[in-house]
Amino acid sequence: MQPHLLSPERLARSGYTLQALFILLPVGVRMADDVHVLPADLARLPTLFDLTGKTALVTGAASGLGRAIAIGLAVYGADVVTADINLAGAQATSDVIHGLGRSSEALPVDVTRWESVLGMTERTVAALGRIDIAFNVPGINVRKPALEITSEEFRSVIDVNLIGVFHCARAIGAVMVRQGDGRMVNIASMFGHAGSRRSAAYTASKHAVVGLTRVLALEWADTGVRVNSLGPGYTRSALTEPWMSDPEMARDREQATPMRRFADPWELVGPAIFMVSDASTFMTGSGLIVDGGYTAG
Repeated sequence: MQPHLLSPERLARSGYTLQALFILLPVGVRMADDVHVLPADLARLPTLFDLTGKTALVTGAASGLGRAIAIGLAVYGADVVTADINLAGAQATSDVIHGLGRSSEALPVDVTRWESVLGMTERTVAALGRIDIAFNVPGINVRKPALEITSEEFRSVIDVNLIGVFHCARAIGAVMVRQGDGRMVNIASMFGHAGSRRSAAYTASKHAVVGLTRVLALEWADTGVRVNSLGPGYTRSALTEPWMSDPEMARDREQATPMRRFADPWELVGPAIFMVSDASTFMTGSGLIVDGGYTAG
């Protein structure tokens, strides 16, 4: 069968540019003779971000960043299990994914309880057959000065943000190691790489998540499992809504961000897809910071 030809004129009529060709050109299509085709060693470029046939598990998928990532994974072709302590919210996310033509199931989980996380993982394998991609998203904060936060409040943050991530990583990682393949992303924060006033527990937990990610990457690298962390900056979500609704506090934090604004959850989806796609196959143990330049200074 003769391959389809795509001339520069036909490409222009389609509204695309030559620069976009390497992302949009499907397999089996080549340019006319006056335009170079992809070299054999770069033949994978058109499908680097394609997640078709992949299965994913997203904890914390009921709202905010977890919801956006779960739906984003489906947009790029993955079937997704959504998990959250808020089952109704997770189900609403799964309903959107069903509307995109992908398979999805919503599961309840309390990441602070090992038995709950193990049950979630087992049910995900039963539903999808395997787990190719995992995002460990849940997080909470108690905003108080270090001299005022109680041990109980500090521990409650650590239980969700660090122990919860460890539970997810341990349970899901065991599945991935057995498979000999997997891509895992732990959600940290820009404050996993910097300090923040009135957030001692949160900042400590996120630094620990960055460190845990590096350890897991080292331990699992030779099994085919990649582990990275994503560090968002100030992003609109249920977690940040209480202080974003305070005009003075919101203005101060916008001014502290070089781009002078906050992120919307969808702006983290691109980096998230990159981290679990074939566009990042030589990346493990890294912390990708997406913070509008906050930590650059």
